[in-house]
Amino acid sequence: MSTEVPRAGRGRAAAVPDGFYEPPPVVEVPEDGGAPVVRFTGEDGRERVFRFEELPLPGLHRDFAHALGVRIGPGGGRRTQRAASSQWQTVKRFLLLLDELAVPPRRVQELRVRHLERYLMSRRQTCGEKSARRNLQDLLRIVRVLPGQDRLDGAVADYAGQPGHGMDAQQAARPGYSDREFQAIMAAARSDVAAIRDRIMAGERLLRRFLAGDESLSVTEREQGARLEAMAATGRVQVDYRGLTVGEYPAACYAQAKQLFVVDPDLAPLLIYAAGLSGRNPETLKELPAEHRLLEERAVAVTLTKRRRGKANSRTTVHWSVDEERQLRTMGGFYLLLHRMMGRSRAFSGTGSVWSIWAGNGRGGVLNAATGGHIGPFDAELARKLKLGAWAGCHGLVGDDGKPLQMMVTRIKKTVEVRTAKQVGEHLPSARVTNTADTSFTHYLRTDPCVAEWAADVLTEAITDAEESARAVVLRLGGGSVAAVPEQVREQAAAGELDTLASACTDIEHGPSGGRCRQSFLTCFGCPNALVMERHLPALLSLAEALREDLQRRDVEQWTARYGATWQILTRDILPRFSPTQRAAAQETQRHLMLDLLHGPKEWS
Repeated sequence: MSTEVPRAGRGRAAAVPDGFYEPPPVVEVPEDGGAPVVRFTGEDGRERVFRFEELPLPGLHRDFAHALGVRIGPGGGRRTQRAASSQWQTVKRFLLLLDELAVPPRRVQELRVRHLERYLMSRRQTCGEKSARRNLQDLLRIVRVLPGQDRLDGAVADYAGQPGHGMDAQQAARPGYSDREFQAIMAAARSDVAAIRDRIMAGERLLRRFLAGDESLSVTEREQGARLEAMAATGRVQVDYRGLTVGEYPAACYAQAKQLFVVDPDLAPLLIYAAGLSGRNPETLKELPAEHRLLEERAVAVTLTKRRRGKANSRTTVHWSVDEERQLRTMGGFYLLLHRMMGRSRAFSGTGSVWSIWAGNGRGGVLNAATGGHIGPFDAELARKLKLGAWAGCHGLVGDDGKPLQMMVTRIKKTVEVRTAKQVGEHLPSARVTNTADTSFTHYLRTDPCVAEWAADVLTEAITDAEESARAVVLRLGGGSVAAVPEQVREQAAAGELDTLASACTDIEHGPSGGRCRQSFLTCFGCPNALVMERHLPALLSLAEALREDLQRRDVEQWTARYGATWQILTRDILPRFSPTQRAAAQETQRHLMLDLLHGPKEWS
């Protein structure tokens, strides 16, 4: 009988432990009165312990430990290791600052507004204004959850609750890279990725030949093959130290490990290239799982972790296309390449992530001795130093300003968002891949100068096209077809040779009632011989103005009977076809019309 615990799912209740369950405390206070300890366990399983014994002012420890526990505990707003560490740094900096005062507060009752303002001033000395205000925002959030709020000075409680001291202070977002910069970054990363792939493939080929007993191997290759065999079996790097000085040992270890394993310096180009292909943020890429499903050798399904969406929406399954012939051109092919290259290391590190490297040199050899130096580089924390600036410097990457390029994976994601939006003509529902349309615009597109410049060009082109289209407006009234008007007649109308009062007549010799037309000009607006162009716009506007003035002097029913049909055609069918710019220009040349002319010529008596 299986003892496997059933998984929760639609229609199935989640398994719960028997009996009373009490979660482990977040804040631990020793019974002997020692300094409190705050333990953090994130939703991703990463843990951290914050010890107040290293901080001054012990009279404040318990209160601030409790507040920190509220902020980073299960019900708090900071549920990742990086965010929890940031909250700890806020508490640490504040207590160290208070300790430097001539008369520091010893209890929370002694905290004053000047202490909070001094913290803001101290942060301004080491970072920009917006970053300083964000730091103050974090401190105020901690102050607001200090236990026993009634013990706080009233001014401090009011200050912490008032807006404008740093609440919701947004940090200026960095723009994405230009097309030239992005292409240079991806070209450099692609060359490094190809070199890593070829290096490991060469080591694997040599190992296979050695295990197969290939007689054509040289003595040097056999020795190297034997070392590779031991590395593949134990995970521990085998180095021939003969002829080397002690200072050359680390480089020799790296050189040997690189034959079968991915090493720390490889992470920068691999992560950069993954960001450029997928358009995902670095947090999501660092948590790429090793578990996946291959769908008919054409796509790979991977479940990603997407932070800042809440617990219910923190995971999503994506399907990346696979093309073995173009391995470095599709994210699916690149993901499978990562999976293969780090497969041997993953067997020793035991990580569930696709990322696994050999990090057994120096201090890492001692810390990771149990796994032969193999680790999941982002298992303990996501904020691993990748030395992206050094990588960009090695490739001589330069920004459009001529200065060394500042390398950030978050800017690569923004660049991909911008490029995708451009490709679909800025139609955000089509452009969105990893975010909602609102998020894509707010955080990636709105402030990007490349998008602003491109959008300005698109808008200018659209306005120009609209103006040209409007200027090309030719209306044939009375339901007639413009295409049926001979080109020669249209040219005559454009030259003004066929003008009547406020339009052109294409065939005055054959009126609607037969023979030469002798009808009122009012009938022109319902006649298929009438043609309206932009050159008639001043007269049309004058006509509209004259009709409005006549309405003020005449009975409404009488005006409607005489001019109602003309007014409807003029205001609904003709004038809306012209742009506001055209109408404004026509106003300057608007001419005066007498309504009497609309009824045709009269005989003088």
